[in-house]
Amino acid sequence: MANENAQGHIRAAAGIALKNAFTAREFARQSALRAKWLQQTDQETKTRVKQLSLETLSSSNAQAGQATAQVLASIAVIELPRNQWPDLMHVLVRNVSEGTPHQKQASLTAIGFICESQDQDLRASLVSHSNAILTAVVQGARKEETNEDVRLAAITALGDSLEFVGNNFKHEGERNYIMQVICEATQAEDSRVQQGAFGCLNRIMALYYEDMRFYMEKALFGLTILGMKSADEDVAKLAVEFWSTVCEEEIGIEDDNAQVWHFTRTVLHKLG
Repeated sequence: MANENAQGHIRAAAGIALKNAFTAREFARQSALRAKWLQQTDQETKTRVKQLSLETLSSSNAQAGQATAQVLASIAVIELPRNQWPDLMHVLVRNVSEGTPHQKQASLTAIGFICESQDQDLRASLVSHSNAILTAVVQGARKEETNEDVRLAAITALGDSLEFVGNNFKHEGERNYIMQVICEATQAEDSRVQQGAFGCLNRIMALYYEDMRFYMEKALFGLTILGMKSADEDVAKLAVEFWSTVCEEEIGIEDDNAQVWHFTRTVLHKLG
């Protein structure tokens, strides 16, 4: 996987094989693989595997970078909840800030894979890494990023990380900046980035609807109308889906209000 002289498809196959040494669909098999890495693999081997994986992120071969991102994510699922790889996120953030375009893209892809994991222990531990995650993905998603593949990887990772940045969304300044970057991405020249941006907006509406009224009044209405008129059918669908999400949230609010009113009436009736 780390051999720069090997062909891309061979490096990708090696990466997938290595990833499969850490992950499995069956719970028992998954537990056995994790125990093998934690208890039976010597520290020198662990360090070497992680070091080579991080080095491969800078490869100019996209196949190798993609496979390595999966390897890093599979190790992160095991080690991050146990505080055994505390500098991983900081390294990935540094790569996004200082690396080559290939390194930025692969590092952002790795962050995305880590954040989309459904492992509950990992998801709980990612909250403590929210600042590092957000720093990397927002930097890569900005309109100032000229490499569209990097920007796409960033906006994709941002969508995967939104559940873990709730503390950041509580702060108006941070929230405003995140929303600015995403709104600007809906107007990107690359339709893939536009799709990712509208996907982020839909996810945000489902997670943080109570904070969105200001943005709906100032920007989101106009942006989604433009999105509906897009020549790209997928962009248009996602723009329509935005308002479907809004409707679902409003219906949920109405249902909650009705239940509260019913409960209040019941209590008042008993007291009366």
